[in-house]
Amino acid sequence: MMEDFEGQLDKLLSRAKEIRGPVDMTNLSSISYYEREANIWINNVEIFYNKYLKSHALGDRIKSILFHRNGKAFGDLVACLKSIKGDREFIDKMNGIQSVNVPKYQARTLPDYDVFISHANKDKEDLVEELYQSLKALGISIFYDKESLEWGDKWKDKILDGTKKAEFAIIVISENFFDREWTENELNEFLNRQNRNGQKLILPILHNITAEQLKEKYPSVADIQGIPSDKYSCDQIALLFAKQLIKRLKSA
Repeated sequence: MMEDFEGQLDKLLSRAKEIRGPVDMTNLSSISYYEREANIWINNVEIFYNKYLKSHALGDRIKSILFHRNGKAFGDLVACLKSIKGDREFIDKMNGIQSVNVPKYQARTLPDYDVFISHANKDKEDLVEELYQSLKALGISIFYDKESLEWGDKWKDKILDGTKKAEFAIIVISENFFDREWTENELNEFLNRQNRNGQKLILPILHNITAEQLKEKYPSVADIQGIPSDKYSCDQIALLFAKQLIKRLKSA
């Protein structure tokens, strides 16, 4: 899969840290190595600039640094890239995520949650908790039992209510998910909703299982395009979800 904008930016900054290591000024080979690697890095930044950064507020500044390439160029470019790293709005835009303004009259009809995370408790530690944090970092509204259930709630009623009030359902399907009463209740609720509405709702994640296992256990879900958890990071999954959510809002 092609790396996203933020991933490429992170690689450039990580590489810069390696290059900026201490240089032995008495060792000509050390100095020449630093200069060679720094020049290669600056060339890579120029390629990155031409692909992505011309429209950024710092674009003209970077262009000037690249043109003059004086002794401060390396450090100045690192500072610019760090500033861009902190520009969340620009990063989201370059990653294909754009904010959507919803009219007030329409906002009243929107679901309470953007997504419901259906999962087995045993998968919290190695996947679900990190996925929740990645989604939350993007400002996505999430029904996640650990955070959504409060002291004194009737948890069965609260969960069933959550399945009715979410725009999408991310279903983390693993062997731990199989044959569990409540995970399968949630799945059935979402399948029924999807069949009634005819609108995309279920977004499966295959966690440590094969497509064949999914088809054998839940044939009705096997026809829905899913993604394997070992091929995507949680941040990448969150970005993919955000794109689905924006498409839905734009079409509303």
